[in-house]
Order: sequence, then C-alpha cells, then structure tokens
Amino acid sequence: MTATSDSTRRIYGGFWIRTAAFVMDFIIVTLLVLLIGGGISSIPFLLGIEETGFVHVLALLWPLIFWLVLPWLYCVLWESSKVKATPGKLVFSLIVVDKDGKRLGFWHASGRYWIKAISFVIIHIIYIVVAFTAKKQGVHDLCTNTFVVHKKELQRYEQQ
Repeated sequence: MTATSDSTRRIYGGFWIRTAAFVMDFIIVTLLVLLIGGGISSIPFLLGIEETGFVHVLALLWPLIFWLVLPWLYCVLWESSKVKATPGKLVFSLIVVDKDGKRLGFWHASGRYWIKAISFVIIHIIYIVVAFTAKKQGVHDLCTNTFVVHKKELQRYEQQ
C-alpha cells in the first residue's frame, strides 16, 4: 500500500476520525468494565464471603485486571475478526489491515494493541504522530506494519 497520489492518501484514516473512533470505543469499554466488574465484585457480597482477606485483596486487584484484560480482548477480538475493526472504527467505516490489506491475526492484533497501550502510558501525545505521517500511522501501526483505512476507499483502490 503506497501513498503516492491524493486519491491513494484518502484511503488512510486521519487523526481526528481515529480520535473520534477511540473516544467511542473508550466509552464502550468503560461501560463493559463497569458492568462486568460491578457484577463480579458483587458475587462475594451475595455469597456472604466479603469479609475474608483473600476477597479484600481480590477486590483491590479486580479493577486493574479488568482495565488490562477487557480493553485488550475488546480491541484484539474485534480487529482480528471478519469486520477488522472495533465498533468505534466501524461507525466511521474504518478498518485495520496489514501491509497487504488483509485482516490481522489474533497475535498481530495483540502486538498492535500492547504497543499502543504501552506507548500511551509512557507518553500520552504519542497518537499525534498519526497527523504527521504520510499513511496516517501511529507508532503502534509503524511497529506492526498495519494501517487504519477507509473500507470503501480500500475497496476502490484494490479494484484499480
């Protein structure tokens, strides 16, 4: 996938549209964490075992576990699925593909996610890179050789 002409450059999802998709996904993931976390954290209370030391330690760890596992599974399972995108990206007709325009595998999507998560923790403004690269790639895209593209534009490009 080369970015040589203006029509080819339109394939790539830019900074603001990706930011909007990220915000939508963040809201969805937050709701999932709250709903699932709230449900699971109420189990010890319902069973009458909330007073044990193990349950107290587990209650402290649940939020961390949920904030590590659920967003990862959410992004990876959606982006490695047939739809190739999270619901936030789908709203804007964006998909995540590899250098050949193909769907990511589970481990490829996992690598992309963890590079994105770690780079965000280290320096929050790392996503701004998307605005300045020719193919609108973030650091996580550059490291994993992936692209966020407009689905219809990619289909037009492939038909040429």
